[in-house]
Amino acid sequence: MLPRMTTGDWIFWSILSWVFVNFLWIKFVERFIPLWFGTIVATVFALLLLKYGPRPQEEDEEEEEE
Repeated sequence: MLPRMTTGDWIFWSILSWVFVNFLWIKFVERFIPLWFGTIVATVFALLLLKYGPRPQEEDEEEEEE
């Protein structure tokens, strides 16, 4: 399970994942499929990570659980 992170953390991890996916694409896939397609894949992955990453719990939710 991933830890609860703030929006800034998810932006940071999305940027890092975007770079990482592009580097992996250059290393292993570029000779078969061009890099521009890898950039699209990396962008979609980063956007999904931003949208569906775990969010911090709201203070109201924490009070209800107690």
